[in-house]
Amino acid sequence: MPEISIITTFYDAVDYLPLTVKAILDSTFTDFELLLIDDGGPNDCGKICDILAETDPRIRVFHKKNGGPAGAANVGLKNARGRYIATVDSDDIIEPTMLETLYRQIQESGCPMAACAGDCIDGQGNPLPGYNPVVCSLTGKIDALELFRDAFSTGSFYGPLSWNKLIDIRLFRDRGILYDEKMFYGDDASVLHRVFEGQTIYCTNQFLYHYRSRQGSMTALTFNPRKLDDLTMYYDWVQFFAARPQYAEIYRLGLKRFWQVYYLFYHQAVQAGKMADCHQAFAPHFEHLKELSRPLLAQCGLSMGEKLRLRLFLFNPALAYKLARLRGNLSK
Repeated sequence: MPEISIITTFYDAVDYLPLTVKAILDSTFTDFELLLIDDGGPNDCGKICDILAETDPRIRVFHKKNGGPAGAANVGLKNARGRYIATVDSDDIIEPTMLETLYRQIQESGCPMAACAGDCIDGQGNPLPGYNPVVCSLTGKIDALELFRDAFSTGSFYGPLSWNKLIDIRLFRDRGILYDEKMFYGDDASVLHRVFEGQTIYCTNQFLYHYRSRQGSMTALTFNPRKLDDLTMYYDWVQFFAARPQYAEIYRLGLKRFWQVYYLFYHQAVQAGKMADCHQAFAPHFEHLKELSRPLLAQCGLSMGEKLRLRLFLFNPALAYKLARLRGNLSK
């Protein structure tokens, strides 16, 4: 029974998967199993994994019909045999010391989780300038839910990510938590607030994970209506913290961030010429925005100008956006 189970799901990463697997197998911490989950990819990734499994007994391969990243990750969760789980995306690279460092921090701190920082690389593995690294304003041993304070106030996703963490698998299994298979974006982040509740985590800003951004990948597209999954996720987070008065400040920060992300996505959809295609997809999230507008206006410390923009947006989104663009052009 390995101490750590590493879950790597893949669909179309034939050019990078061998590099990812090699980086994992080169880890200084060796007591792990690597679960490679083939989500019905269109190329030879599945065959490559079967070949790789013959070279190292720590590799286990699972093939399934295509159903999205969350469904593939759940195959890993259900079949993991380790005490702790880590996830590594199929085109990313980890430092050889990542597992050893996070495992040691768990053992020394008594926390059931540990997390590290990450930076962005290009298709050739070179650092990408201009990309914000995944870092945290909080370090050391903290209440895990405090990571949402950092996420809402800074925009960093250090907290609500799975790939930069080592987590005691019992936090999933004892609570019956699986990834939401309706989500394509944010499928891992959408459940971590439930994993975090009542727990502590040890955080470091050591750069131990390298996230690859490549042309044409799902997260690199200019705007995809499935990105609106993030608004579902933010709404769920707001509802979660609304029911917990001890996190009132995080609730207010979450409300404000929901509005900011909504407006950002609206802007991106308009700029990409996708608003006609996205109108129906925005509709349920617009209802959530209306539902949250009263506490947004009353509790979040919005400026008078921002309150006016929100009220006008609730009345007529297209008009509010045109006026904001006009004001921005005039101010230039």
